[in-house]
Amino acid sequence: MIKDILVHLKVGDGPDVAADYAVSVASRLGAHLTGVAVSYEIDIPHVYTEAFSTDFIETQRAESRRLAAQSVARFEESLRAVGISGEVRTIDGTLGGAAEQIGLMARLYDLIVVGQPDPERMGSEEVVAEAVLFDSGRPVLLVPLKQAKPFSAERILIAWDGGRAAARAVAEACPLLEHASLVEAAVVEAGKVKSDEVPGADLARHLARHGKQVELRRLVPGGDEGIVDVFVKEIAARNIDLMVMGGYGHSRLREFVLGGVTRDMLERMPVPLLMAH
Repeated sequence: MIKDILVHLKVGDGPDVAADYAVSVASRLGAHLTGVAVSYEIDIPHVYTEAFSTDFIETQRAESRRLAAQSVARFEESLRAVGISGEVRTIDGTLGGAAEQIGLMARLYDLIVVGQPDPERMGSEEVVAEAVLFDSGRPVLLVPLKQAKPFSAERILIAWDGGRAAARAVAEACPLLEHASLVEAAVVEAGKVKSDEVPGADLARHLARHGKQVELRRLVPGGDEGIVDVFVKEIAARNIDLMVMGGYGHSRLREFVLGGVTRDMLERMPVPLLMAH
């Protein structure tokens, strides 16, 4: 069951799409929702410290605190409007340090909601998403920048390749599959099939024991299409509400590196994306 949700609050002006979506998730699932707001500090290498005046640094800190307070006020108003159980946690730190704190904090939540990283503008979302994905051991629900609809899990697409990360994602998605009228397991075949068994049949048998019927789909890229091209087309064609996918990549020396398909999907995701690593 998903009863305790954490959402990373957007810093700055404008609507917070991820927070609004998280509110709709918590409302639908009857979950407690915690928003985490960050007052970011400038990460100045020691060798350059003398180049920045104390007044400049204090001005930046004050602005960061103002923006964090703005995020908190916006989130608390959303909670009051819907009438769900919620709270706010605030942390201070540099971008990397704050992301690490959120990754550790997220270990004690059932689900973490983060906004889609903006490919045209550097922000905190990508760093936080990677930290949570690699460090928390919990599922991450990424919300598209242009998401307009509230939470729905009526039609779910599972990107299935039989791998460890995909299996973890499916396990984490089971509480959401209960709400679905359609669960599609899509296998993208870029090469020759190595067995006579229908790809994804093992997953379908497993989920059938949980009382959920799965529609298997074998997707074959055409022409110059890549794996993500195929999934984006399938999502549009089948009117999918939510996609479930393993998060591939690795973490070395506290630096997170996402795999190519994972990063491409994050950049192009047309619907909310549930990932686990």
